Amino acid sequence: MSTMILWQICHKNELNNGDLTRYIVKLLREQGITTKQAARDLNIPVERARNWYYKDTGMTALDLLRLIQEYKFVRQAVEN
Repeated sequence: MSTMILWQICHKNELNNGDLTRYIVKLLREQGITTKQAARDLNIPVERARNWYYKDTGMTALDLLRLIQEYKFVRQAVEN
């Protein structure tokens, strides 16, 4: 086996940016938070919030930090 295939096998279960974004968006939807409300609370453009809500685009580190700061349930989920 090549080293690239071995690397893919060993690192298959790592959490990536897309997985984390999907998990946090799921939490936001469960709380009933819309894209407009999230954008307003985080002081970001609505288009950027829509991108990670509907287009499966990973959020930036700044967005994640703002979410952690704004919403207690996100902070608890990330800590756990």
